[in-house]
Amino acid sequence: MENHDREELDEELDDEVDARQLERRMSERRRARSLPACPAAASLLLRKRVQFADSLGLSLASVKHFSALEEPRVPTKVVSRHTARAGGGRLVACFAEPADPDSRVRVLRVCLERLSVTHFDVRGQVRVLSGCARSDVGVRYTFNEWLSHVDAQALLVDAQLAGGGSARYAFTVYTPPEMEAGAAVHLAVYLRSDEGDFWDNNDGRNFTLRYRAGGPEPAHAAGAT
Repeated sequence: MENHDREELDEELDDEVDARQLERRMSERRRARSLPACPAAASLLLRKRVQFADSLGLSLASVKHFSALEEPRVPTKVVSRHTARAGGGRLVACFAEPADPDSRVRVLRVCLERLSVTHFDVRGQVRVLSGCARSDVGVRYTFNEWLSHVDAQALLVDAQLAGGGSARYAFTVYTPPEMEAGAAVHLAVYLRSDEGDFWDNNDGRNFTLRYRAGGPEPAHAAGAT
């Protein structure tokens, strides 16, 4: 009888040990799933996922429909700047009209033919000698006395002018909306070709336009007619 009771007690102890081991293993598994041993893996789990509403089939927050009949709204600051520029001053050419472009283009291979000025841009025409292996025609300009400059490409307007001998290109330089009195725009036109670089920079003086305060005037033009 005592042996039978002892066997039952041993079986109960074994069951209790097995239950504790099973509970400890299940606890370790849960902890392993929730807390990765590697910090990098933990950071991956904590990384946010971004999904777009439309990819999930959800509606967007709002949709703005524009009508072709609706006039665009220009910001007030932009309007005020342009209004002040239109009525406050103008750019004035500080050089004589380029004369005899036919002769000058034969000597320089490239020359400024005409320049027109409005309140917001400067537009020019450039003559280039025909027969040049030209690769690039443009204008170099600066708003800060050559501390920096920009090269803008000129576009071909007429490949063969009447009388032959030259082609015509055109460019546009957009000027700043606000300029101080006395500020200047300096520019020169160029031709880059396989034979070298050629310039018309008003005999080294540049073509200069200076901002002068005053009432509005019609667009100023300088150049051959």
